[in-house]
Amino acid sequence: MSTVLGDLLTFDVIGDDADSVTYRGSVSPAFTIGPKVHGGSLQMMAASAARAALYRLGGPDQPAGTTAIAVASDFLAAPDPAEVTLAVRLLKRGRTVSLAHVDVLQADRVMVSSSVTLGRPDVGDPHHSGGTVLDDLPPVPTADAVPIDDSPLGEVMHLAPAMDLALDPHWFPVLRGEQGEPQIRGWTRPKDPAAQPASMAADFPVLVCDVSPPVVMNLGLFGWAPTVQLTTYLRRVPETGPDGAGWLRFAATSTEVGQGMFAEDHTVVDETGALVAQSRQLALIPSAR
Repeated sequence: MSTVLGDLLTFDVIGDDADSVTYRGSVSPAFTIGPKVHGGSLQMMAASAARAALYRLGGPDQPAGTTAIAVASDFLAAPDPAEVTLAVRLLKRGRTVSLAHVDVLQADRVMVSSSVTLGRPDVGDPHHSGGTVLDDLPPVPTADAVPIDDSPLGEVMHLAPAMDLALDPHWFPVLRGEQGEPQIRGWTRPKDPAAQPASMAADFPVLVCDVSPPVVMNLGLFGWAPTVQLTTYLRRVPETGPDGAGWLRFAATSTEVGQGMFAEDHTVVDETGALVAQSRQLALIPSAR
C-alpha cells in the first residue's frame, strides 16, 4: 500500500559501482513549509538512501539492524517539491560503524550535502538517563492539544497528509496572541502506521528532529527560518506498539536567539519515555517580521 511517507523513501536505482549508488526520488508537496521543502524530510531521505546503499554494496555480512545513527547535513539551496537525485558514496564499510556521503541534487545542483554514520542503535537500559523537558508531557496528546491542521499553522506546514502532529498549547503562546520563551513541545506519529515500510520506525525520528515550528515564533519572529546546518543523532529505534502507531514526543528549545542566527535543539522520546533522537540546527532569523 502506498503512503505519503513511504513514497518519500521509495527510490529507483539509476546507477552504481563498487562504492557508490545513485538513486532517483521524489518529494511531494506534503513535505513543504510554505513553498520550501522541509529540511528534516530531505535529511530523512539522505539517511534512508545511505542505509539502502550500504546494504546494496556491503555484501551478505552486513550486520542486521544497521541504520543511520548520525546525520550531519549542510543546506546549500532549497529544492522544489519534485524529483531529486540522491548520490551516495560509501567512505567506510565496517562491522560496527560505516560512513557514507550523500548529496541531494536537483537540476544538477547540490541542494543538501550530508555525512551519514551508520551502525546499530542502542538497545536495553542505559547506564545513565537524565531528565528532559518532556518528562512532564503525557505520552499521548492531551485534550487541549492543538492539531496542526486545525490551526493557522496548517496553511504553512503542509505535513498533515504524512503525519499526525499536535502541539502543547502551554508551550506555544503565539496561538493566544502572546509571546514567551523560544520553546515548543508536541506529539507526532506517521499517518497509516500499519501501512508504512518496516524501516519507518528507524527513519521517522530523523524527520521528527526538525518537525517543530521555528521556536522564534514565540518571540514574535515570523516567516521562513532557513536551516544552514542540521545534525541529528539517532539513539534507539522507538517502541511503537504492535501496529506501529505509537506517538513520539518532541521538544524544540533555544538557549540564545541572535540578531541573524539561532540554534535550535530537538529532543525526541517514545511513549515509554526512552530517548530516541536528538538534534541541533543552525538557522537564520526569519526575514519577515
